[in-house]
Amino acid sequence: MAELKQSTDFSLKSVIIAPLGTGAREGYDIKQMVGTFQYIESVTSPFVVATMNVVDSAGLLNDLPIQGGETVIVELETTVGIEEYQLIVWKIYNRVAQSNTQAYTLGLISVEALNNEYSRVSKALKGGPDKITSELLKGLGSSKKFYSEPCKFEVKYISPNLRPFDIIAKLAMKSVPKTASAPKSNNANSKNSSESVTGTAGYFFFENKRGYNFFSVDTLLSGDSEDLQAEEHGPYIERPANDDSGNDVRANILQVTFKSEVDVLASMRKGKYSSLMVFFNHSTGQYHEYHYSLDETYKSMKHLGSQNTPSIIPAGDNKISDYPTKIITSVLDHESWYNEAGPASFEEKDGASSPSPFCDFHKHFAAQSAMRYELLKNQLATVVIAGNSEICAGDRIDLKLVNKRPNKDIDTQPYDQESSGMYLIGEVTHTYDSTKGTNGKFTTTLRLMRDSYGDIESNRGN
Repeated sequence: MAELKQSTDFSLKSVIIAPLGTGAREGYDIKQMVGTFQYIESVTSPFVVATMNVVDSAGLLNDLPIQGGETVIVELETTVGIEEYQLIVWKIYNRVAQSNTQAYTLGLISVEALNNEYSRVSKALKGGPDKITSELLKGLGSSKKFYSEPCKFEVKYISPNLRPFDIIAKLAMKSVPKTASAPKSNNANSKNSSESVTGTAGYFFFENKRGYNFFSVDTLLSGDSEDLQAEEHGPYIERPANDDSGNDVRANILQVTFKSEVDVLASMRKGKYSSLMVFFNHSTGQYHEYHYSLDETYKSMKHLGSQNTPSIIPAGDNKISDYPTKIITSVLDHESWYNEAGPASFEEKDGASSPSPFCDFHKHFAAQSAMRYELLKNQLATVVIAGNSEICAGDRIDLKLVNKRPNKDIDTQPYDQESSGMYLIGEVTHTYDSTKGTNGKFTTTLRLMRDSYGDIESNRGN
């Protein structure tokens, strides 16, 4: 292998696959058989996955044999440094046999993902969702680091024989960050007969190479947490293909595409702009309606773009935010875990002097988390850059995209003000292809998201 010079160069140092029943590093080195290795992280996935294309002329599949569950350790060297991945085999597919050679793909996954499949929880769980998540990970036998953000409310949940990751997914949607201000209720206005309410909610639980993470959407966007192990990358710049200015090509954007930016109809049906929460407390007979509007809530959230106003709402029609397009109904029960004589409700208007610590907090997350997740789809982009193994899911990246205006305007405004700026990395794929070039080709594909528009300024909402 020649010296690594180009930003896309890499060296496959070793690929150890260990037979079942042996130590993780007591196996066969199959690096000569490996063509392409892809490693993937996502903020919506509780485990990492990878694929490995193998050209096998040594009968490894049958002689080892590969049955699933074998440990695979991949060690690579890039211009950034040494990288090591340790995963286990969960799938063999795309097998093609010809003469004495066969090619196939190994599906690799975190060991916790397989442990999760045979683990079932059938007990009462109590505490903050972040602490419950930590306990469930320990129950899976995970020794990886766990980083989390404290949650505002405690919960008590009796699991009906669910898998740990399924429980965490349910808790993530209902979690409210401790730093979030309490929802402010206002009297009904002339446009809507229900009481209006504000607030933010919603967490992501995911694994990246740094460990397991449980953080609110707001914290991932702002980076305002000492416990958050996330980095800011860039700026990555879109340059002409024939650029010979001597700029560092490592910071170049090789390709960029935008998946979706505007879909007002779908957004309205999902309650992105306005929702109505309808609650009935069967213990007290109380009935409440709350109007949750993006117009009233946007300023209290954390954002990646430059706007200080809710300019993501189509400017021509204020009715989109004034009138609910999604109705959320729920039966409340504050009394389930409360044995005192007074009301269990945490609402002062209900006369509660010592409310239950495990109240039903649907008012704080039912519409808030759904809207928060949906807002991240305002701009969805896929970007390909020179390989950088330090980039992880949950990090942020700064993009500078070329202005697509006529040439006469580029000198005064070289970058696209609507699409440039900071993005959240929702998914990252590191592709190591040893079949290309002398030193192979290492690229990183990023699937980005953000809840607003603009780098320095934006014309939206004007």
